[in-house]
Amino acid sequence: MTITFVSSPVQTRDTISLDPELKIISRLIQVTAEVGIQTDPVSIINLYVALKSKPLAILTGIAQSGKVALVRILAQALIGDDSFRCQMMTGHAWWAGQTGNVALFTDMQTRLNSDKVLNLIEEAGRPQNAQRVYIACLTRISPAELTGFFSELACQLQHGQIMQLPSIHLTEPIAFPSNLLLIGTMDTVRLEWRDVDLLTKTTIIQWSAVESKLSVGRLTTVTPLDHDGEFLSSCIRDEWSARLKLLRILGKQAHSIRPVLQIADLLKAHDVPLPDSVICESIIYLANAWSKRGVGLFDPAIPRNVAIAADLAIAQTVLPHVGQTLRSLPALHDPLKQVLKPFPHSLTVLENLN
Repeated sequence: MTITFVSSPVQTRDTISLDPELKIISRLIQVTAEVGIQTDPVSIINLYVALKSKPLAILTGIAQSGKVALVRILAQALIGDDSFRCQMMTGHAWWAGQTGNVALFTDMQTRLNSDKVLNLIEEAGRPQNAQRVYIACLTRISPAELTGFFSELACQLQHGQIMQLPSIHLTEPIAFPSNLLLIGTMDTVRLEWRDVDLLTKTTIIQWSAVESKLSVGRLTTVTPLDHDGEFLSSCIRDEWSARLKLLRILGKQAHSIRPVLQIADLLKAHDVPLPDSVICESIIYLANAWSKRGVGLFDPAIPRNVAIAADLAIAQTVLPHVGQTLRSLPALHDPLKQVLKPFPHSLTVLENLN
């Protein structure tokens, strides 16, 4: 049976009042609607769960669809009014095209952004700031920033340390703090990036909102939640902790995550290479789809929450790794389509690969 997303998660008022993470999500959905962003709650919650799972994220979608406004709303919910912990930066110097020296001004913008990101890394890494969220957002990035600030950084994060940022080379490696989130926005309908390192540490989210006139001034009148401690304590980013959480929550319903493994088995049967880390990443995303207290973030019903989270995990974690290979194996599309029939997001991604 095909899953059809409801307009909003069904959470009782008592449940929301008792669970801090549901308070955060409820605020995100409420303010997003108030400022005029036209999207569904599942897409909003997806960003939240993705950032619990991986430190890097890229929102792709049409221009003027509220991608930057959503990051601001998220920052206000987690951080509050502390502007020093949330740096909103112009990702690419598009304005440099109006000058007489595009290369010079583009390089200056890159250096400025790298300095700001490095400062955030240093601040977030201080022991006294370990329970505070820091956010760096690069808006309207180009492929250059996608490579320099995301692919290359993700590659370094495989080792837990970084040695360089665009235009900055460090004399010794420094740790990348787990309480720092790096988010990029990109004005493109669809982004296909085959860099395994990027995909391992970055969630590429196809933002579903449509172009609309936003009332961003509304953000200045919203009372901040300042719930970064709740967010950080709920993040799971290792497979062992994720499996334990899923076992605790799902119990006898653990078989409900079988579709993710079934897809991996199907790909393996057709000799389609799938990195070992992919299933691990999917399991981590699934575990983060529940609050620390075990309440479903997409839906309170376990089967429904599993179905939505599994759909997004497959679409954003499994399929991006095998997109190019699937194009060369048309015979695999039909059996894969049958497995993905209950998952609308994943089915759309698969159809776009044709």
